[in-house]
This record gives sequence, structure tokens and C-alpha cells, in this order.
Amino acid sequence: MLRRYIQWYISGTALTRIPIAMKFRFELSPSIDLAEGPQPAGNVFSLLGAIRETGSLQQAALRVGLSYRYAWGSIRHWESLFDRSIVTMQRGKGAELTRFGESLLVAENRVREVVEPVIESAAAEFHRYLGDSLTSRTQVRFSGRPDAAIDVMKDSLAIGEADMSLDTVFCGAVDGLICLHERQAELAGFHVSPVHQPGTRLHAAFKPWLKPSDVRLVRVAWRDQGLMMAPRLARSVKSVADLASPEIRFINRERGSSTRALFDQVVTSGGVHAERIAGYERYAFGNRLVGEAVRQGDADVGFGLRSTAETLGLHYVPLTREAYYLALRNSDRDAAWVTALLDMLRSEQVAGQISAIPGYQPEPSLRLMPVHEALPW
Repeated sequence: MLRRYIQWYISGTALTRIPIAMKFRFELSPSIDLAEGPQPAGNVFSLLGAIRETGSLQQAALRVGLSYRYAWGSIRHWESLFDRSIVTMQRGKGAELTRFGESLLVAENRVREVVEPVIESAAAEFHRYLGDSLTSRTQVRFSGRPDAAIDVMKDSLAIGEADMSLDTVFCGAVDGLICLHERQAELAGFHVSPVHQPGTRLHAAFKPWLKPSDVRLVRVAWRDQGLMMAPRLARSVKSVADLASPEIRFINRERGSSTRALFDQVVTSGGVHAERIAGYERYAFGNRLVGEAVRQGDADVGFGLRSTAETLGLHYVPLTREAYYLALRNSDRDAAWVTALLDMLRSEQVAGQISAIPGYQPEPSLRLMPVHEALPW
């Protein structure tokens, strides 16, 4: 005699794709394990439940979505496998479960009570683990410099109706442009100030990757860059020239950073020699750490963002502005995701959020621009 027992399989089926995300549903599916392989047993349990509720095989078959003939054959097939009756039928009295049939149904319900909450919890963990990888939105890859405007964009895309999401990898500006050139990203982000005229180091670094025939730019926003200082120095430090005083301890940004390059250009434009700035060779990694050094008294003045100065309670003197740009390939300029991106950036909501950041102003004439029109060289 064949060894027969009930085995349960968890099956995963994809629901119909909906506009925002695909979801998986996991179901408990009973099967009976036979020598020739498992046979699904879901229909028989559905029939048993419907027979108990309706008292009729015909009504039960209609409820489950089977023909009467198929339902009758299925019951008889499983009775032969179990070698015992699971349903009794009498003319004029309908159908009812035998004691064994009732026991089967009760046992199946108890398994579901125990297992289904576990499946639901596991399914939720499954979707949390995958995150946005099942999303039907167009995923746009971004590489380049971080900026508060990027945070606003990501938040707006996450809660908005735009059919796209932003996958960000923050790196150096030139590295981001190389990723764009090598098709490892669809967007690259970088900052440029009007002081970066032709012939400056930034111009030389960017020029190979910003060919007018290959790239279009979007100027997203402007931000202030200036001097963060202890409030006691508000009257004595009003320009970069005042940093030449030996009594002022300056702290710089790290070599290779775009903010360090901008400060060097501001110093040159102001006619100040870097060697006259006490602390010029001292540096901290990142805008926040420069501000923290000033707040804690390790330095008197640093160069950075107004938003950081206000957060840390420091006095601020703006020296220059720089624009935040998004670069995209010219071949993508008519893509649907580009239109969606521009519409989002032009929205009152996004413009308002950017305006609310201290020292930031959204670009008033936001559009796709050729390189020669967007940049100061």
C-alpha cells in the first residue's frame, strides 16, 4: 500500500501589476504526497467547507466554481485515496460531511490559524527586504554631489504621483559626470559658482565631461556660500580680506572637495594670498564638521553654507553663490522621465520646500539648457 500523508506547500503568486508597485501574495496550499508526486488538495478542502455551509454538493460546486460532475468525481477520487468516506449523500436530504470529512476540515482550519499569520508576517518582511525593486516606476540613477535639493526631490517623488524614483549614489562631481558619460547613471549633480570663469581649475576638470553635443543641464537652485563664525566676530570679519589677520583662526575644507576649490577661487578673486590666512592648511571633512569646529571654539571662522551656520547658531557672511546643476545625456532630453522631473521641479510644492532651506533659492526659469548657456564659461 502506498504511503500517503498530507504535505503543505507555500506558493507565491504575483498579483496584477498596479500603477505604483507589484506585490506578492503567499498562500498556504495543501497537497497529498504520493509516489508519483504531490497532488494539490486545495479543491477538496474548499468543497468540504462549502458542503458544510450549504448542505448540498450542487450548491457547493457552484460556490467553489466547479461543475457538479467534476466536484462529484473529485470527492470520489479523494475518498479512494483516503480509503474512507468523506461525504455522505442521500436523495432528498442533500450532502453532509462524514466524521472523517469533518475531522479533515477542522484539522485544515487549525493549520491555517497557526500558519497564515506567520505567512503574512514573512510576506511583509519579503516586501520590506525588496524595498523599491518591485516598483513599476521608472528608476532614474543619479551620481554626483549631494545637495539639499536632491533630498527635496527624493521626498517629493516618494510621496507624489510621478511615475519615477531616484536611485542616488553620492560621489565627487567629476566622478558623477564620468558615470553619466559611461551610462552608469542618467543624472549627474554638481555645483558651479559664477567665480569659476574659463581657465579655472574647476573649468579644466569639468570640460572633458560637459561636451555641448552630449549633455543638457538643468539649473535646479542657488545656494549661499560664505563665512561661518563665532558671533563675537560679527563686527570684525566682514570679508575674505579680514581672514588675513593673524588673530583669526581659520579652518578649511579638505583638499579635492568642490567647496575647497570654490574657497580658493574666492580668495584669489579677493586678492588675498592663501599663506596669509592662519589655519588655511587646517581642514575638516564636510561642511558640518567645519561648522562644529567653529561652534566648539577649535577655530574662529570656516567657509560653508548658511543653513549649517543657522543650525549651529553661528554668524554668517555670504561671499558668493553657487548653482546646483543636474546633467543628463542629450539623447534623453525627450524622455518621459525628463518631462516628469522638470514638472516636479517647477511645482509650487518643490519650489517652496527649496525656498524654505536657509540660503537657498530655486531657479526661477527652470528648463533644459545647453552647456554654453548654463555655465559661466
